[in-house]
Amino acid sequence: MVKAPQFVDDHMRTIIVGVADFKFTTDPSVCLATYALGSCLGITFHDETRRIGGLLHAMLPTAQLHKEQKIRETMFLDTGIPKALNTLVRAGAKKQDIRCKVFGGAQLMATDNFFRIGSKNIDMFYKISQELELDVVAWEVSGRINRTIKLNNQTGEVIVKIPTKPEFLR
Repeated sequence: MVKAPQFVDDHMRTIIVGVADFKFTTDPSVCLATYALGSCLGITFHDETRRIGGLLHAMLPTAQLHKEQKIRETMFLDTGIPKALNTLVRAGAKKQDIRCKVFGGAQLMATDNFFRIGSKNIDMFYKISQELELDVVAWEVSGRINRTIKLNNQTGEVIVKIPTKPEFLR
């Protein structure tokens, strides 16, 4: 029997991050979690020195197609990532100390190139991470599987759960 990695103790509170949502914490005894990332991207942000962590669950690459509509910034990578960074810096994080990890971007159904949202999300994240000079320390993306992730704000470690496989740390 494979034992799951040590990650959280029984005293850690978990905050759930929904689809098209961003949450952060300055409490080192808190985990941030999001479930069943398919084509969406789950991006963790963590300032280890200040124990400030955030989790963005973005659905789509860009808000540019929705210019005439009122949008939810966290639904899109190009608006959600800057919003997340600004929020974390206002909470006391230093941008140069924030480490990012990215998860998801799967292609769960066979579709043509137009609907390959997972790969479009990965491409957009890569572009934005280069433009914003993000320190991306882990990638767990692509494939045909969904992922559930939990960010431990004490350590910055992320536990990843894939159906039918043991949990692992990133």
